[in-house]
Amino acid sequence: MKRIGTILSLLVIILLLGSTFSFASGLTLVSTFPEEGGKGLHPTNVVIKLVFSENITSEEAQAANKDSFLITDSERNVIDHTPLYNPEKYPNEVWLQINDPLVPNMEYKLVISETVRSSEGNTLDEPIVLDFSTRDTSSDNSGYMVLMILMVVGMIAFSVWEAKKKEKKEDATDKKINPYKEAKRTGKSVEEIVEKIEKEKARAEKRKEKAISKEEDVEPVREGVKRVKAKRPISDAGIATPKSVIEQRRAREEAERRKEEAKKNAKRRPQQSKGSKQRQKKRKK
Repeated sequence: MKRIGTILSLLVIILLLGSTFSFASGLTLVSTFPEEGGKGLHPTNVVIKLVFSENITSEEAQAANKDSFLITDSERNVIDHTPLYNPEKYPNEVWLQINDPLVPNMEYKLVISETVRSSEGNTLDEPIVLDFSTRDTSSDNSGYMVLMILMVVGMIAFSVWEAKKKEKKEDATDKKINPYKEAKRTGKSVEEIVEKIEKEKARAEKRKEKAISKEEDVEPVREGVKRVKAKRPISDAGIATPKSVIEQRRAREEAERRKEEAKKNAKRRPQQSKGSKQRQKKRKK
């Protein structure tokens, strides 16, 4: 029984001590951006992010902390800023938006007053000072300029390389082969080399003519018209030829036949008339 009482007493003491510490802890700054001593901050569109250990976004806290943040440069000029809060997403944070661009390569100081108050009413134990500096943007511009120059030079070099490659390819195509040098290099006779060159020229000419004929044979495709590999009769599609088309075709064939017969008869008539004239002359004699 005494042991149980001792254990309970110890538990009560521990709870009391924990409560005392929690009440005495107060408000603390957890993290910042930029960090203390941060360098290389871009001077435009600067936002300083402060994260506290407690909620700091209530209306009472915002009103109390209106003048609790001071930003100055190395010449002690006050930098105008606006505190920004987001109770739903970032209840423990306040963002200090710098309203004007900062000076490049300049040191700045942020002083957070000990009067900064959380939504629970707790405050900081002492002021907090945050030092940071902006970077030299002139070196950035020089770097960008160097990159642009390298890019332009690379593009020009690539274009020249492509042109030379194309020129070499054309020279290799149009280059004439010396039969004597080729015969000496391969060990073949000059006649064999010449015959081989002529054959290659003939094959190249045939390929060229074939390519040209293919281009000429290609007909422009009209919209809604499908191209077929070869001509086929309409009956292959399961459709009967109209009677009017058959009659027109027969009439056309008959007209062509009569025309041919007329031509043949026209050729025979002069021969017959010439023979009759000769017979008439003989009779007269």
